[in-house]
Amino acid sequence: MSTTITFAGNLAEAPELLYTRENKAFVSCRVLVNRCVQNDEGEWGNDEPTAHNVKIFGSAATHVHDSCGSGDPIFVHGLERTESWPDKETGEKRTKDVVVVDNRFGEVGVSLKYVSARIERAARPAQAS
Repeated sequence: MSTTITFAGNLAEAPELLYTRENKAFVSCRVLVNRCVQNDEGEWGNDEPTAHNVKIFGSAATHVHDSCGSGDPIFVHGLERTESWPDKETGEKRTKDVVVVDNRFGEVGVSLKYVSARIERAARPAQAS
């Protein structure tokens, strides 16, 4: 089961370009979402950030890898899923929540709330006849 999730935050580090066993490119990154809170004296400050693990597949993966870096503001709309695997040392089951964006569902982009950007259209791959 998966849940649709949308958030905006900042890249915790530069997006890492990786490949699946089928040699399909994807980007793995962490996005930190800051929330402002008001203390008892009425002063505003940042709360502890929420970290989201994100995997981006398809054409968006290379665009994010080529266009974004550590600290850049982005928004993510994808499916939150739980990945599981056995620990290499103990064999115990490990889990991690991941937000998945691919060409079938989801979007990722630069948040323009505090920055400006120039749009550069990417060349589309040739369609098979």
